[in-house]
Order: sequence, then C-alpha cells, then structure tokens
Amino acid sequence: MNQKHAIPGLVFMLLLPAAPAVAQQNETSLLWPDSGASFVPHKPLPDFSYAGYRRGEVALPERRPEVSVVEFGAKPDDETDDSAAFRRALAESAGRCIAVPAGRYILSDRLVIETSQTVLQGQGPGRTVLYFTRGLEEIEPRATRTGHGSQTTAWSWSGGLIQIGGEGSPVAGQRVKLQSASEEGGRVLRLEEHDFEPGDELMIEANEIEDGSLARYLYRGDVRESDTDIARLTVRMVARVEAVEGAEVRIDRPLRFEARPEWVSVGRFEPAVVDSAVERLTIEFPVRPYRGHFQEDGLNAFAVTNAAHCWLRDVEIVNADSGAFVSGHFNTLEGPVFRTDREPDGRGHTGHHAITANGTDNLITGFDIQTRFIHDLTVTRGSVGNVWSEGRGADLSMDHHRWAPYQNLFTDLDTGRGTRYFSSGGTGTRGRHSAAGGTFWNIRGERDARMPGRDFGPAGLFFVGVQGFDPAAAREGWHVEAIEPGILRPPNLHAAQLKRRLEP
Repeated sequence: MNQKHAIPGLVFMLLLPAAPAVAQQNETSLLWPDSGASFVPHKPLPDFSYAGYRRGEVALPERRPEVSVVEFGAKPDDETDDSAAFRRALAESAGRCIAVPAGRYILSDRLVIETSQTVLQGQGPGRTVLYFTRGLEEIEPRATRTGHGSQTTAWSWSGGLIQIGGEGSPVAGQRVKLQSASEEGGRVLRLEEHDFEPGDELMIEANEIEDGSLARYLYRGDVRESDTDIARLTVRMVARVEAVEGAEVRIDRPLRFEARPEWVSVGRFEPAVVDSAVERLTIEFPVRPYRGHFQEDGLNAFAVTNAAHCWLRDVEIVNADSGAFVSGHFNTLEGPVFRTDREPDGRGHTGHHAITANGTDNLITGFDIQTRFIHDLTVTRGSVGNVWSEGRGADLSMDHHRWAPYQNLFTDLDTGRGTRYFSSGGTGTRGRHSAAGGTFWNIRGERDARMPGRDFGPAGLFFVGVQGFDPAAAREGWHVEAIEPGILRPPNLHAAQLKRRLEP
C-alpha cells in the first residue's frame, strides 16, 4: 500500500508491506534506517534531539545546599504561614541552592524565582511538603473569558504558585531581518546588517502576517474558512552560531521551519533566568472536590516563563487544578508524579491540565499521572519541538489544543486504560488540533488506539508503533507504520536521535 507524507514543495512515496507482515516481522521504522546512521533531519522526520536542559548535552546539575529556609524564619510542622520566610530566602539567596528541610510548610502566597542558578531543594517527595492554602484566583484575580465567551479565570490555563522566570522577551537588542529565504532543514541564514559572532545564541522567530501564509505553511495548506482565529501564530527556535561570513550566518542545527523574510526576524537569545530549579519535594493543595472545566481556583503547582535550561526534578504534585505550565526553552521536567485525594467532577476528572508545554525544545520525561485530568499532556500555540518520553498515565490523553502546535514528539508512553490517546480540546476556529510534524512513536495502553479523525491534523504527521493502528485507516499524507510497540526499535526516538547527534 502506498503511503504519502508531504513536506513543503515535495511528496515522498513509500511502499509499505501489508499491516500484518509489518507487525510480525519489522522492528525498525522506515524513518530510522540503518539504526539511524542514514537519518537526515527533516527529510521528512523532524530532529527532536535538542530538547531539554542544555540541549541534552550534559546531565542535570547536582547542587548542594548553601543556605536553608529555616534561617529566614520558616518553621516546618506547625500552623504558621511560612510565605514571608520563603520569599526572603529567595530574595536574599539569589544564585544559591536553598535547602527546604523535611517537614510540612504552610504557604498562602506565590513563590517566584526571578534569578538565575537559584534552586529550591527539598529532601524528597513526602518528606518535604509545601502546602498551599490558596489558589491563584484568590491571590491575584484574573477574570477573563474562554474562546467560546464563557466567564472564567486566566489561571484556568496558565500560571503556577511556584514560578521560575519573569515577564518580558528573551530577545536582547534589535531584531534582524532576512535578506532571502532558507528552507526547512537548512543551516544558513542570510541576514541584513548584524553583529552576530560564533558562539552567540539566536532566537529565530516566525510571525503570522496578513495573508495567513504562515498558518498555511504550518498546516501544509490545510486551513479552512472556519479557522478565523489563527492570525496570531508564532513559531520559534533557538540555535547557536557556528560561523559568520558577511551576511551569511551558519547555525549549528537544522531549521525547524522555512525562514521567509516576510515572516522571520532573528535576535540574540538572552533569557531572564537560567539554571534555576525546584526539586525533591511535594507540592500539595487542600482536598476540595474538583469544580469542573473553567471553574478552577488556580491551584496550579508550577510555571516557567521567559526562562531557559531550568528544571523540575523528583517532584510530587497533589490535588492540583493544573500541574505545570512550561513556556520557556530547553527546560526539563524529570520524574513528576501527580496524584489526588479530590472528588472528581461528573466526568471523572480531578483537574484541568497536568502538564502544558507551550515553549520550545522542552523535555518532559519519566512522568507518572496517577489521576485523570481533562487534558494530561498539552501542546498548543507556541509549542514547538517539545518531547514527552518514558511516561505513563492512568488514562493518558495527548491533547493537541489547536493553534498550530508544531513538530512535537510523544515517545515511549504508556496510556494506562487507553481510552483517550488522542482526546484533544481547543476552540474550533483555531485550526486543526496539530500542525505538521507531530510525531507519535511507541505508544501503548490496555486498549488499542483509535485512529484520530481528519480534524486532528494535516498531512505530515507520523505514527510509528502506535498500538492497534491500521495504515489503511490513515488520512492521506499521514505516515503510519503498524509495528507492535513492544518490538519497535528504537523504543525512545528522542534518546536515539540524541545519541546519534552526540556519538555520530
């Protein structure tokens, strides 16, 4: 049977064996031939190897405490509000590793880490517990409306009671325009007058213009008349300058998207906060029944804004409306666990979003979602190149929330009950659920997955080793290989691509 997958200006045709033969015999994807030796990024499979802390090139740091919140007046295991003590510790210990000794701490306000290399470190989940008594809507009300016009709070889909980073842009100085276009997968930018040098990091940003051409590109031409709310699309990536020769700047990684002069500007990447973290503790909220969709109180654990190369490690989140919103770059969430004692709503949900990654090249790995959120893993506007790997859920949903999430990878995941693999939300006027490049690799559950419908995404999506998938049922332009998840090699596409890049 012929399978097509489209990329801009080119159509590839692959002849695949019938589905039963692939399932019985084939362990290696056609997209990863010769154990990856002949893999060429973006022809057609995206390169996901740059996701996570320091682009996966070094391990997460192991910091030792230099000061303790107790020195600033925090007292575990009593009924005293410790918010002021924690704020003093963060303000007066910038750039240091702050110990949070074992015990239970009462907090009624937000904690914001606005400085680089500042780490809040507990002594392990269940031993160090941060108990937040109030939600963000009570602390700082932010009334707004949903895409359908219903009254709600902005904290329904954003913000955290612990925040790393601040407001503003990660681009320093003037942005530079392109002289001419560069193709997706290319490594050379021809810029107008600039002062970039080898070693500089660049933010390459494409913004929609009046003719809607960026949306058509991201959706591979599959934009409908009803998609009236996709005028504000933006896609970004960060790359390092390897060489400069006049107007030509060579970068160290392939372009994720076509760089057209009418869309793209380039600026020096200087995020406000780097190398900060929260690790080895529990974030807990009161046991209240979940009030339902868009009725949240903002009991949200964690957020990253305008920050890069930060991490959340070995953290347990209990009774949350939402778990983590990550909108920075190259951040890692390692081993988060979600559980609840809350009474669910009428549909069995105990919260809204478990983890949302609407930044670029973030890595979420080793997660365990032991309850059921409306949306477990979410990508949406601005979600580019994020990786979800080696995780599991009670009944996991890979939510593609429209607004052109582009080239995100879901790999080596256990969906638990397996009733919601591709269950996705988002206002219907914001395009199909996923833009091109979405990749699903080694996905399994107690039940077989159902092929998502036409509205899920355009040509240029990749489904390899998704349990129960039949290539005959795929939309034209989707690449589907019916390999059993248990025998697919490599089982983790991100890990394989990273190893290939670092050990060619």
